[in-house]
Amino acid sequence: MKILAALALLLGIAASPLTPAAAQGKGAAKDTPLVWTGSDAGTPKPVTREKGVSVDRGRRVFAAQCAGCHGAKGRGDGPRSAEFAADQYIPDLSTPGFVEGRDAEILASIRFGLRRLDEPLIVMPQFRYILAEDEMRSVLEYVKTLPDAKARERLPRR
Repeated sequence: MKILAALALLLGIAASPLTPAAAQGKGAAKDTPLVWTGSDAGTPKPVTREKGVSVDRGRRVFAAQCAGCHGAKGRGDGPRSAEFAADQYIPDLSTPGFVEGRDAEILASIRFGLRRLDEPLIVMPQFRYILAEDEMRSVLEYVKTLPDAKARERLPRR
């Protein structure tokens, strides 16, 4: 009998993070999604997703999603570029005039990727299932600043 009581108590403690209140996210903001973060408590933590388009947000998304191939400064010299074949092309996004007037084309490339070679040699993956629309637009806004940053680097230091 003592074993059954101890087992029931143990199961009750083990199941406590999965109570209906925790599973339904009670106490969290209604619009805040709940995801497993691997926390030691075993309860979902609210994740707030930044909204809106900004150059700063685009810089962070570019660093996380694009710099592996395009490089930290958009010059096509990211660490993964060494794995590309000689006929694969990663543009230098910091070249003055390269991105000018090409907003729709660049957004389409981010959204749908580029397929310049036969499978499996896809030059750029599609991000429409990975990034939100405002994240893609933020990357575009950031990419539009890269030529100016390159030009500022060439200025003599005072």
